Amino acid sequence: MANLEYFNIKIDRSKETKDVVIKGEVSNRTEKSYSTIALRIMVFVKNISIANVVVLINGLPIGATKAFEKSVEGLEYDNIAKDITRYEIYTESAY
Repeated sequence: MANLEYFNIKIDRSKETKDVVIKGEVSNRTEKSYSTIALRIMVFVKNISIANVVVLINGLPIGATKAFEKSVEGLEYDNIAKDITRYEIYTESAY
């Protein structure tokens, strides 16, 4: 699978709704350009997954960095943010 780097990951509140928003950046440090990247992000409270979303990023050439943002509908930030213990992010597919 592609060796991509993820950084500046933040779990925040949407400006328009009460939903949780996951923001961050992905860098392509491989030797291949990608037309589409699918990132899987899972958010946990203790060992229980409370969100499991896919973020699609179009056009990630060699050496490029792109920001991403994904709203998690139905997961209200004010009700859950203080309980979030960790997240996992990985490349599900890249082509």
